[in-house]
Amino acid sequence: MSRRGPKPEPASVKSAKGNPGRRKIGSDPVDTGGPAASRIVHPTWLKGPGLKIWKKIAPRLVALKLLTQTDADTFARYCRNYARWLSMQTRLDEMGEIYEIETASGKVRRADPAYMIADRLERQLVSAESVFGLNPAERQRIFAARAAKTPGADDLFRGQTMPAAPASPTQPSAPASTHGKTIGFLQ
Repeated sequence: MSRRGPKPEPASVKSAKGNPGRRKIGSDPVDTGGPAASRIVHPTWLKGPGLKIWKKIAPRLVALKLLTQTDADTFARYCRNYARWLSMQTRLDEMGEIYEIETASGKVRRADPAYMIADRLERQLVSAESVFGLNPAERQRIFAARAAKTPGADDLFRGQTMPAAPASPTQPSAPASTHGKTIGFLQ
């Protein structure tokens, strides 16, 4: 069963977009078990074209604080799928998306399996790109939030605080639980 609402974002992406809802953003977990934060080590299983893509994109994500050693396997999977998608696109450029076969009822045109593989890989890439902030729409939202952010915009009342309501001694206290634990309104 899927979850409701928007997908959670890393705290660094949330803070870069700004905080229009004024909710507490928190912070990203600190990765203390790996090498220095500026150097993320790729998994040993990532080789060839996937490794070239890693070396091209990973430094940019580390600089934006969107990639940590904890995310290395997930990002490596993205790099491998991106390399496979590129090889499928190269094959489709050479062979075409459609091929014909001869059947008893005549010629039939079919989609090349490389086309279907590339389509599935592209869907996975789009999903991963939104998680890592690699698509243009995500970057545009971040830039727009940075440009719209003005000094003092986070302070709704511009330094004014509202006085706290005095505690009322006549308010009833919460009913005592008979079993020691209260779950919602059930006792």
